Amino acid sequence: MDHKITRKYIVLTIWLSLSISILVHFSRVFDETISHSSIQSSTIYFVCNILSELLITFVICSLLFLINFYILKPLQTNKTHKPVTIIIALLVSFSIVLILSHYLFQLKGLMFPRVEAVRHEGAFVFKDFFVALVVIICIYVIKVIYQNQQNRLEIQDLRIENLQRQFDALKNQVSPHFLFNSLNSLKTLIREAPEVAQEYLNHLSSVLRYTLQANENKLVSLNDELLFVESYFFLIKLRFNKNISLFQNISNKLMEYRIPPLALQILIENAIKHNEISKRNPLEISVSTTDDTLVVKNNINKKFSPETGTGLGLVNLSNQYRILAGKEVLIKNDGSNFVVEIPLLKP
Repeated sequence: MDHKITRKYIVLTIWLSLSISILVHFSRVFDETISHSSIQSSTIYFVCNILSELLITFVICSLLFLINFYILKPLQTNKTHKPVTIIIALLVSFSIVLILSHYLFQLKGLMFPRVEAVRHEGAFVFKDFFVALVVIICIYVIKVIYQNQQNRLEIQDLRIENLQRQFDALKNQVSPHFLFNSLNSLKTLIREAPEVAQEYLNHLSSVLRYTLQANENKLVSLNDELLFVESYFFLIKLRFNKNISLFQNISNKLMEYRIPPLALQILIENAIKHNEISKRNPLEISVSTTDDTLVVKNNINKKFSPETGTGLGLVNLSNQYRILAGKEVLIKNDGSNFVVEIPLLKP
């Protein structure tokens, strides 16, 4: 058991014992205060009488909390009690209160002979039972509160584990998809433009290195993502020549804001996959920032036979934002332009 939690329990029970002591003797303290003020008896013996009764009840309550810590085990979340256990705990507590009260109040009479003797009869027996009952109720309230806190922590841990598993699964879906398209582009571009193979390989190396590093991060800076896109789009540009363009209008103050790795690659790839790219129908992609949002827009040149694929790119990106930040990705299609707005997360 966590010693820190045990210490908190001890401190709490001390305060509860003090509160119960004051509650039990409040009416008696009030009555004796009025009586003392009217007969003007010795102040020191009046104070000793009050404090001794409070001290006795405090010691008894503290002892009951300690004993029931081992009987009822309030800090064990997997511990459930049958009704007979509660009854036994109450009877044991009542017996302890009855016996200790009797002898401690007798000891009080010996220590302070001028203080009026107190016999445990009638109302005092009811007081003893009341003390035992209040202690048992307090222990069960502590147990319920502690169990609820532990349950919330366990639920939170399960949610975090579940979200982590979802996030890992989503990243695993994105990375192979990107690598597959990169290898296809490599094959085509090497065949069509061997004279620029070295520059191509340098950019491809940067792209693959970024992809591998991005797999280790949940978020990357917008600046890093744009540098990656620069190399990535170089490969795309060699394939489509002047038939594809990328325009950027990025605020410098947002360069350190965060986005999921490969987010821009997903959106650019999505535009290429679903649109015709030709001299007659060039594809124009723009990346800009508005407030704390990254806006990616492309004109629509719908293909008659779009490329086959899983169609999970935008879905995965949307899910990543829900998991990481609880935010939504906005998608707009007015028939002429396809626009995706993704939130920029503060560093």
